[in-house]
Amino acid sequence: MFGGCLAPVGSCAVGSPGVEHVAPSEPSPPLIAAVVEHARRTTVASLSSAAVDAAKTFLLDCFGVAIVGSCTPESKRLPAIAANWGIGDDATIWGREGRLPAPSAALVNAHQMHCLEYDCVHEPAVVHALTVVTPVLVAWMQRETLRCGRRSSGADLIVGAAVGVDVAGGLGDVTTTPLRFFRPATNGLLGAAAALIAVAKPDRAVGVATMGLAYSQVAGTMQPHHEGGPQALALQIGFSARAAINAWDLSNDSFRGPEHILEGKFGWFELIEGAGDPFAFAARLGTQWEITRLSHKPFPSGRASHCAIDGVLALQRQHDFELADMQRVVLRVPSLIKSLVGRPPYAGMAPGVARLCGRFLVPSALLDRGIDVTTFREERLSDPELLAAAERVVLEVDDNPNPNALEPQHVRIELRDGRALEVHLAEALGSPRRPLTRDQHLDKFRANLAIAGRADRSDRIIELVDRLEELEDVSELLALL
Repeated sequence: MFGGCLAPVGSCAVGSPGVEHVAPSEPSPPLIAAVVEHARRTTVASLSSAAVDAAKTFLLDCFGVAIVGSCTPESKRLPAIAANWGIGDDATIWGREGRLPAPSAALVNAHQMHCLEYDCVHEPAVVHALTVVTPVLVAWMQRETLRCGRRSSGADLIVGAAVGVDVAGGLGDVTTTPLRFFRPATNGLLGAAAALIAVAKPDRAVGVATMGLAYSQVAGTMQPHHEGGPQALALQIGFSARAAINAWDLSNDSFRGPEHILEGKFGWFELIEGAGDPFAFAARLGTQWEITRLSHKPFPSGRASHCAIDGVLALQRQHDFELADMQRVVLRVPSLIKSLVGRPPYAGMAPGVARLCGRFLVPSALLDRGIDVTTFREERLSDPELLAAAERVVLEVDDNPNPNALEPQHVRIELRDGRALEVHLAEALGSPRRPLTRDQHLDKFRANLAIAGRADRSDRIIELVDRLEELEDVSELLALL
């Protein structure tokens, strides 16, 4: 028996005492109970219309990004490796034939969603908030249908996405320290656990246990990002997706985890982030919908590079010059930007390294008048013209005191004819204040499906997502993935 197929269980005795053990009779309830209650009480009717629209927009974006992500060499190898961990037909692998047990399918699909650096992001929190949540919801829903006959609705998918982003994004937004761990994986895991609670509506004990057991598996280091090893970055997101379903299954079979996971001595803000206000996080739940604060990625590269790409392209359109005309580019950026995408380029670098290399991306954008999936082909990564131009791109840290700020940024291009062109960007294209148009959003989705050889499905998927809140059964939509 699995997860939601089990009858709800009641509370159970807390296990062996240990360091800072909190007894069940502790007068102050665990703060995570507020998250559980927020998830249990949220319905599609309680969401704002803006939150519903945002959920539909970014779920569609997630589907397209994960499907095109299935085309990378590592994504093609991963399902066979995952099959070594158990064979089953619970859930589909997006963009290809084949099925896997739900935890493994969630891992594979989450990896695919992030491996091209094309997935939407909650910028204030520095979290790809739906990249763990969406694959977990879909894999769990497919397993529930197969094993239990439970049909999930479009409203379920919307509610799960909204609650998941509330938790993943909200945790990062109240944090006051720079990145210590890889937040898309760490925050995404707790967001995905909350999303399952929002859809399944278990009793409070199961909900608290699910969050505690998810926290017990939290992992994801920034070291791969620092080294430029992005295969591990996408895998860390996959590991978190698998962990969320494991936490759900264990909690539904009477396993219990720690409860004071936000405010405890070894809780989230002490151990994972180092600082922040867990009580402010709990108090804001339901007062604003974090899903309305997500940003599209118009370019398949680290979001920290998007202001610079956007800025140089805007100046190029306005003044009509070519890469050969560029003498120097100076980017004035917050400290986080330089730490994320300030790495030096080099001949033969891996595509994932190039996606996180602002000094490579800026001349690439000028050369092609844009950045897309084809930018990262092998010959381009060793192009001597691009690498020479990359040496003339300089990142300077500005005086922004926010250690998590991605913007504003300032772009200055000095041309060989003596002109100096400048633009100040308060936010990048795709942010809530500069959103993609519907046509731009759909063009991105259709292009991704076309690259993956799934163009014939794009219009039907768009049609179903457009009326997602009306669908009593999402089986057809999930099968189309």
